[in-house]
Amino acid sequence: MSPALRRYAGRLLAIAVLIALILLLRELPIVDWLEQANRWVAVNPWRGAALYIAATTLAGIAATPGWIPMMLAGLLFGLEAGLPLAVLGILCGATAAFLTGRTLLRGWVERRIADNRRLRAIDRALGDRAFTIVLLTRLALLIPYNVLNYAYGLTRVRLGTYMAATVVGMLPIISMYVYMGTLARDIGQILDGEHTGGAPRWWLGVIALIAIVAVTVVINRAASRALAEQMDEPKDPPPANGG
Repeated sequence: MSPALRRYAGRLLAIAVLIALILLLRELPIVDWLEQANRWVAVNPWRGAALYIAATTLAGIAATPGWIPMMLAGLLFGLEAGLPLAVLGILCGATAAFLTGRTLLRGWVERRIADNRRLRAIDRALGDRAFTIVLLTRLALLIPYNVLNYAYGLTRVRLGTYMAATVVGMLPIISMYVYMGTLARDIGQILDGEHTGGAPRWWLGVIALIAIVAVTVVINRAASRALAEQMDEPKDPPPANGG
């Protein structure tokens, strides 16, 4: 199996695992905690939003999987409020990791990524194309989100460029996971028999989720090709005749 096929198979497996976890949520004690969190957020929306941003920022520094806070945003706040909160939280976490990697943990990050040829190629390709390179690496998902947060702290990219490209590049994947978080709550209600007329809504949700995943995969493939072109180093010109 080619490396590209292995990557896509791994991502499809990850999505399948997430869906399985959603179906198992109602059997775990965490369901009670999430229900309490939902009730508390409904009564204290501003405090809930501030606490979510703070927790997501700490999660970015701790390099935890990004999909966890993304899904929590959808589950706790819904799609309309959860999407902008997830974008802001992920940006704060990515920026905090970027600055930490550039300052406090610079030596540790350098040792961890010293042998990563792909990251070295990205650093060489930045130059005047920093926004494009950061954007494409976020879209292509060739390197894990948490690794990139710290790795970019060692590069020449400016903080403002990094933040802007991260927001734009992460938007498709954030949207997908936030939507999956809203779907998790609906699945729990359906399995508990609380949605007597919910079957059409469930199937519409499945169709929408498949569409989002399909679009994300298409963007991923296109971004991977574009990134490969951007990082293609120019070859030395042929010697002049007689030289």
